[in-house]
Amino acid sequence: MPLDLLIERWFAIGFLVFGLSHLLYPAKWAAVFLPLRESDTGGLLVATFTLPLGLIVVLAHNIWVWGLPVIVTLIGWAMIVKSLLYLFIPRALLLTMRDSQRSPRAFKIAGVAGILLGALLVYESFYKK
Repeated sequence: MPLDLLIERWFAIGFLVFGLSHLLYPAKWAAVFLPLRESDTGGLLVATFTLPLGLIVVLAHNIWVWGLPVIVTLIGWAMIVKSLLYLFIPRALLLTMRDSQRSPRAFKIAGVAGILLGALLVYESFYKK
């Protein structure tokens, strides 16, 4: 299996699983991110996980052809940019996560969006290719 297809499938499954979790347990997700947002080191912790993943995506899936696969590439680049911001300005997490995004309702919305994007990527990476 080509590495770019593996990454697309990994994102598809990840969006479905995390989206469903956000939809089912929005208050728990809010409770996870609130302490990170209010901490001076929360941005560093988030970047520790997202920078390596973003680098893998960009290095192995840097596809700029119009369609669903380009969404994976854009997400990879966004992960890198956001991680660099958090590494060099750790309190930036406070700026990027508005007060309204701390509410369980925002996590439900994110969950629905994740499930929809995951379903589209499942179709694209498992059935269309």
